[in-house]
Amino acid sequence: MKKTLMIIGAILLAALVAAGSFWGGMAYQTNRDNQVRANFLNSRGLANGGGFPNDGQFPNGGQGFSGDGAPNGQSPGFFGGGRTTGQVKSIDGNVMMVSTAQDVTTINLSASTQVEKSEPAAIADLLPGMQVTVTGQRDSNREITASQVLILNTNPSATGTAP
Repeated sequence: MKKTLMIIGAILLAALVAAGSFWGGMAYQTNRDNQVRANFLNSRGLANGGGFPNDGQFPNGGQGFSGDGAPNGQSPGFFGGGRTTGQVKSIDGNVMMVSTAQDVTTINLSASTQVEKSEPAAIADLLPGMQVTVTGQRDSNREITASQVLILNTNPSATGTAP
């Protein structure tokens, strides 16, 4: 009888050790996953866990999306302006034409337009055929006055036409 109780006790003890080890391993992995996720988000400027910047509050009283029903590739932008991504079709002075998947959008550039690539750039660095993302304010003619142009590639295609 004592031998049977000792065997059952040993089995229960082994089961408890196994269950505790399993729980400890799961807790460790969950903590590690959370640390990896936090490092990933922090490296991309999303320190509050991937939510909206400023705890979801728009700066300067902004109202978010303008609701202008812009087609895909030309979303109204995060702060009610205009945003489009496409290929530079042409540049004539301070007017840039960007070919998107849907159409060609007119972009008005100014001295205050920030042009960036892996390092700061200038309007003169924009060439037909480059892939760009433009952020700015859309007017009633659906043209965007650019506040920022991000150059996505620095090797324009030879033709400068839409993909």
